[in-house]
Amino acid sequence: MAVQSDSFHLLSDTRALFLKHLGALLQDCGELSAPAIQAIQNGAGAYFDEMASTNRRGTFAEEASGLTSSRITLVGEEDLELGIRLDNMSARLFESTGGSLWRTHLRFVTLLRRPDLPKSANPIGPKGIAQGLTTMFDAAGAATIDKKLELLDRIEACLLEGLPALYAEINDFMDRKGVDAASPSIIGSQEGPTSTEPSSTPDNALLALQQRLLASLPRAGELAPAAGGAAASLLNQATLERLVERLNELDRRGAFEQKFAPTQTGGGMIPALFTPNGDFASPPKVLKSAQLGIPTTANEGLAIDTLAMIFEAIFANPAVPDALKAVISSLQITLLKVAMKDSSLFVDAQHPARLVVDRMGQAILGLPIDVPARHPICARLFEIATRLRSESSADKSAFETALNDLDTLLAEHNASFAAATTPYLPLVNQLDRNDEAALRVRQALEKFIETSPPPAIRLFLEQTWSRLLRTIWLEAGEQGAEWQEGLAVVDDLLWTIQPKADPDERKTLARRLPEILKRLRAGMARIGLSAEAEAAFLDTCFELQTRALRATPATTPETPAADLFPSGVSTPAGTPVSGKLQADQRILATLDFADYRPAPSRAFPVKVGDWLEFPLADGSQAMARLCYISPASRRALLINPESGLALAVHPAILERQLREGEARLSPLCALFESAASIALQKSAGG
Repeated sequence: MAVQSDSFHLLSDTRALFLKHLGALLQDCGELSAPAIQAIQNGAGAYFDEMASTNRRGTFAEEASGLTSSRITLVGEEDLELGIRLDNMSARLFESTGGSLWRTHLRFVTLLRRPDLPKSANPIGPKGIAQGLTTMFDAAGAATIDKKLELLDRIEACLLEGLPALYAEINDFMDRKGVDAASPSIIGSQEGPTSTEPSSTPDNALLALQQRLLASLPRAGELAPAAGGAAASLLNQATLERLVERLNELDRRGAFEQKFAPTQTGGGMIPALFTPNGDFASPPKVLKSAQLGIPTTANEGLAIDTLAMIFEAIFANPAVPDALKAVISSLQITLLKVAMKDSSLFVDAQHPARLVVDRMGQAILGLPIDVPARHPICARLFEIATRLRSESSADKSAFETALNDLDTLLAEHNASFAAATTPYLPLVNQLDRNDEAALRVRQALEKFIETSPPPAIRLFLEQTWSRLLRTIWLEAGEQGAEWQEGLAVVDDLLWTIQPKADPDERKTLARRLPEILKRLRAGMARIGLSAEAEAAFLDTCFELQTRALRATPATTPETPAADLFPSGVSTPAGTPVSGKLQADQRILATLDFADYRPAPSRAFPVKVGDWLEFPLADGSQAMARLCYISPASRRALLINPESGLALAVHPAILERQLREGEARLSPLCALFESAASIALQKSAGG
C-alpha cells in the first residue's frame, strides 16, 4: 500500500476538505442555519478523528449490530425513534453512494495502513454524518420529535443528491495527493460492498444476446461468426437464396399462417389480426429457424432466433398496445432478411431498421393500451410498414426512407403539444407566484420569529397571519399600504405582550389595545378564520397581555429551536399534496407541498419532450409528455391529451420519484433495445 510519508498532513487536509464540502452541501439545501451546519460539522469531524486514530475495529457485522448503542447515545422513546431513523438513513446513504464511497474507502485503507478497516468505519462515511446530525439534534433542545424527523427527511434527500459528487471530489483529491487505492483483494470479503458499481445492461444488448445464444450452441467455439457477424453464412449460396425466396413467399402469403388482407386504413396490406371493430383478436406469432428448416448452428439460424427473442419480448410486453404489436409482427420477415444480409444490425445501435422500431414505439406513446387499429397514428404506422414490406430488397435505404416518414409523423405529433401546452402556462405561472408570495412572507415574518415569541403567537403568525400576508402580496404586492399594515399589526401584537413595568406604558397599552385587536379581527375575518379559532387565539392574547400589564415575562423555551433550525417560519410539511387549478374549461392537476419549498439544485435527468411513466395520487400509473419546465420554479408540466391529463409537479417531488424509481422514462422510447435487454435477462435466467 503506497502512501506519502506525510500521512498526518494528508489526513488533516482530507478532513478539512470533507467538512468544507459537507458544509457547502448542507448550506445549498437551504434547510439549516449556520449554527446547525456547524454542529453537524463538529460531530462529523469528531467521528473522522475517532475512525482515523483507532488502531483496529470490529468486523462490519459487529459495527452494524452495535450502531445504535455505540454511536447514538440517546435515551427515551422519542430519541430512540430518532436513532432508528438515523440508522436507516445511514443504510440508505451507504447504498446510494456505493461506488464513489467504496473508492474513498480503498484509499483510506492505504492512508491509514489498515487492511482490516471495515467499510462502515470510513472516516467520511454516512455514519459520521449521522453522528453530526445527532450532535445537532442534541443541541436543538426543545425542538419536537416530529419537527426533527421532518427536517431529517429533507436533509436526507439533500444528502442523497449531493454525496456522490462529494465523495468523487474527495477521491480525486486523495488521488492527486498520491494516495493509491488498496486492492480489494486484501480486504476481507465481508467488508467489501456487494457491488462496487451499479449493475447495468450492456451497451448493445442485441449483440450481447446474439453472443449468448451463440455460446449456448453445440461446439460454439467452432461456430463463432467471423468479422462479418451473422452475414458470414454457413449455408451455401444456393441454400441461402432458397431461404430468402421462402421468406418472400411467406411474406406474400401471410407470415406463418397469419392471413393478411386489404383494409381501408391506408389501402395497403396489414395483418388480419383484428375484429370488425378494429380491435386486436389474437397474439402475433414468432418465426424461428426450426420452422424454416434452418440449422440452429447456422449463422442465419442464429440471426433468426436472436430476432425471434426480440419479437417475443415485444409481444409479451403488456405496455405495448396490441395495434403496435400487429404492425411490428407484419415486419418480422422484412427484418429477418435485413439481419441475414447486413451484420451491422447486431452491432450498430443506430441501424435504421432498429430505429424504425424505436420510432414506432415513440409514435404511439400516450395512446391508450387498447387503442384500435383505425386510430390515425396506427393507420399511418400500418401504411409505413406496408411500404417497407413491398420493397423488393430489404436494405438500409428502404428503412431510411421509412425512418424519414416516421420522423415526419413524430414532428407533426410533437408540434401539437405546443398548442396543448400554451393554455396551461398561466396556471403554472400562478403556482410560481404563490411560491414567490410564500417565500416573501417567510422572509418578512422571519424578524418577528427571531424574537422567540410565545408558541401560540408563533403558531398564529406561521399558520394564520401568513395566509393574510400571502393574499395581500398576490393582490397588491409588498409596496402598498396593505402590506405595510399587515406587518405593522404583527409588530403591535408583539408589543402588547411585552412586560410593561412603566405606568405610562401600561396606560398606552390600555388605550391602544382595542384598536389593535380590531385590526387583528379584520385580518382574521378576511381569510375566513372560524369564530372558534379566532376566540381561542384572542383568549390567549388576553392572558399574555394581562401578564404584560403585571410586568410578568412570558415563559420561553430554555433553548429556542430557531437557533439551530432554519430561521423564519416553521419548516413546511414534506408530504406531497394533490390539488387542482382551473381556468375557463381547463383543469390543471397539481402535486405540490403545503408550503413553500425550494427546488433541488440538481437538474432533472429528463428533459422537455421526454415521455414519463409516473404514479398519480390515487395510486394508478399514468403516462405523459414533459412539455414545460418553469424557469422560475423548475416546476414540471406533464400533458397527455389522449387521456386528458395535465399535471404540474413540484421539482423536488418529481426528482424524488425519478431517483427512487417511482417515475421513469417510458421504455417505449427505445423499444428495440429495451426488448433486447429483456430477452438478454430472460436468456440469462434460463
